Amino acid sequence: MAQTLRFPWFFLLLDGIGTVLLGVGLAEWFAAVELVPQALRIEPLGPILVGVGLALMLPALASMLRQLIKAKAGQ
Repeated sequence: MAQTLRFPWFFLLLDGIGTVLLGVGLAEWFAAVELVPQALRIEPLGPILVGVGLALMLPALASMLRQLIKAKAGQ
């Protein structure tokens, strides 16, 4: 029987924010789309947003992997 895994909302929220930052960073970096206002713009904005976005997505990934490993070991 399939087991339901529950993930913390906080990690899912961080993952969503990280995904948005990653998308904005990639658009800024590669497509030269200016989504961030000029007052908040710094020189290497695209790579910084990509890095921060990935860093925010890592805790959710680690939590999901941890729960999957526990579920697999419990079978």
